[in-house]
Amino acid sequence: MNVPELTLLRSTDLYLIDQVLKGRLDGVRRVVDVGAGSGRNLPWFLGRGARVTALDPRPEAFEAMDESLMALGLEASATAGLERVLGRVEDAPLERGSADLVICNAVLHFAADPAEFEAMLRGAWALVAPGGMFFARLASSVGIEGSLVPLGAGRFLLPDESERFLVDARGLEEWPDRLGAERLEPVKTTVVSGLRAMSTWVLRAAGREEALR
Repeated sequence: MNVPELTLLRSTDLYLIDQVLKGRLDGVRRVVDVGAGSGRNLPWFLGRGARVTALDPRPEAFEAMDESLMALGLEASATAGLERVLGRVEDAPLERGSADLVICNAVLHFAADPAEFEAMLRGAWALVAPGGMFFARLASSVGIEGSLVPLGAGRFLLPDESERFLVDARGLEEWPDRLGAERLEPVKTTVVSGLRAMSTWVLRAAGREEALR
């Protein structure tokens, strides 16, 4: 069955669809989705024959993933390119520098403290191949600073009553520099009805020549 591309993008994060429409992901052949969950961001890549690794620490996530992919009617040859890895990005047995694209969508805000946040971020970034892309959506404090209740260790109670590890505006700008990343786009932040804020990083690792310096 040839599933239309629009159908494969149906559940994909809107900001990742933006990168698809800009043509930045056309040549992606190797994808790692950190905290893949039900695999909402994977169908389009699988449908194009990419090799995809879905990493998640919860076994039930893969059950939901199988159900959602089956519902789309992807050919067996497409889903054969999917590898499921149970574990955390900080210590997952994945090859460093092997992915054309690393997706880290709504994952980093589960960090317990700054040390865990850094370990998660650096673990995900280490998987990006030279010249590859890193796409992350992460909870931030931008635009909702006055509505937050500090819980300590970088975590806050949000107006929507969730508890999250938040990165502030300064951190959003400084972390790419600390990683040695190139910014493909400025940081973009969406504030949802004053209840929460989600910021987007679209970064690229140094090219092969630069990486050897």
